[in-house]
Amino acid sequence: MRKPTDECLLCRINAAIKTNSHILPRFISTGFLGVKGAPRKGFVLNGKNELSAKPKTVQDSPKENYILCDECEAYFSLLETASAPSLKFWQAKVANGNFKMVTIKPYLKIVQFDAPNPVVMRLLVYSMFWRASISSLDTFKDYKLDPELEESLRNNLLEFKALTNADLEANVKEKNIGLHPYTAMTAERFKDETANGLAAINPGTPASLNVDKFGFHIYKVEKDVAHDFMADFSNLKVNDNQIMVVSAQLWYDVMVKRPLEMVAEQAKKNLTNPK
Repeated sequence: MRKPTDECLLCRINAAIKTNSHILPRFISTGFLGVKGAPRKGFVLNGKNELSAKPKTVQDSPKENYILCDECEAYFSLLETASAPSLKFWQAKVANGNFKMVTIKPYLKIVQFDAPNPVVMRLLVYSMFWRASISSLDTFKDYKLDPELEESLRNNLLEFKALTNADLEANVKEKNIGLHPYTAMTAERFKDETANGLAAINPGTPASLNVDKFGFHIYKVEKDVAHDFMADFSNLKVNDNQIMVVSAQLWYDVMVKRPLEMVAEQAKKNLTNPK
């Protein structure tokens, strides 16, 4: 159990006094719990006791104490504030012409973001994977990125650390970011928005995170994604800033149904072979 006197896991200088740090940005990780202003409720599914006990209920996305200092928490808030309008309102921005949408297949489109700066969006994605990897919460305890990738994400995040928007903009102009290709995905609509969830399933190659209405993959180096079908739709270069938009059925099959099947399969194994 970490203490407020422990060092911040990002800067490794200041004391990690911040409490209730969201591992995944709150603005994209709580919608499935219910509409804002109404009672929120979700269930923790861990593949362990679903067949023998009632799942634990939650009202917020995962939070952890004493992993960040106030400065690093504020820095992550800058990244989230800058990225939130694009992720939350991408459909409206396509409709008004700010973002360009390209149809690839009937079930697949690509939206090219004009904001925020591609480096800022990349830093936000890096922060999510890094936070999930260093978290000791039950949801993420088996989710550990390749150590070299985790440390590279930390170093890149620290290189661009800023406490004001002006400083962040200056850093983006003056500094170079290490490139780890990433893919972002969402759907034009959802069969049932409350059926979405948060899942840290695969920390390998690519590492993946399901974050309510969004899915993210990250690769250590470009050659890892070279032969992947998502290569053409990923963010490989420093100026890439795009997101895949899939059909409601494809989203349900890949991002909702399959994770639930995996939980059920694991729960059956644990019931048959309890430790």
